[in-house]
Amino acid sequence: MASKPKKNRSARDKQLERQRAQRQARKLQSLSPLQRLQPPFKLYEEWFHVGDYAKDAIVHSARFDDRLDDTAKDLADAFVRLGPRYHGVVPKAAVFLDQQIQEGVIHMAVPGEPGSYQDVPLIEMAAGVSSPDTQEELRRLRPDEMPEDSMPMTDEGAAMALHELHALGYLIVDDDFVVNVAFPPKTPGGKWWLNGQAER
Repeated sequence: MASKPKKNRSARDKQLERQRAQRQARKLQSLSPLQRLQPPFKLYEEWFHVGDYAKDAIVHSARFDDRLDDTAKDLADAFVRLGPRYHGVVPKAAVFLDQQIQEGVIHMAVPGEPGSYQDVPLIEMAAGVSSPDTQEELRRLRPDEMPEDSMPMTDEGAAMALHELHALGYLIVDDDFVVNVAFPPKTPGGKWWLNGQAER
């Protein structure tokens, strides 16, 4: 009786390895940009999945649940606001950034002074974004999205801009709830630059 020819295990192993790599690549692609880049702080270890309902909602349905206190209702509403901006996956850090935005004062890190921050009123940040120099720079960076004429930035517009920059990794909230200007790594697990200095 003739024996069966042995399968080429190395070719099979290579195929399985390619399939694993493809699954991993698909998994990374499904993550939000911020989640994929793995910011170096504890506030990015916990992520909340927000369903598609948030795209069309103004407030969370929990707002009408009498069993919940106001804090829980406010948090549910925050997820409705934040879900679409963070591709349906909201980091804990975004909740703390949103609290600062709602209070109207952002704790911004002071470049060159580790551990220091200054409170910057949201209205001041909006005025800074509305300045002709900043508008010109934004037009240069995003010519298709910015109008030709300068436009005043509202508090709401500034809030959206802060969350947009955070979702892309250009602002990062550290473990002391301070907002840092960031330059994210090109690949997950790479070195982050915060306030002009290498972090991790």
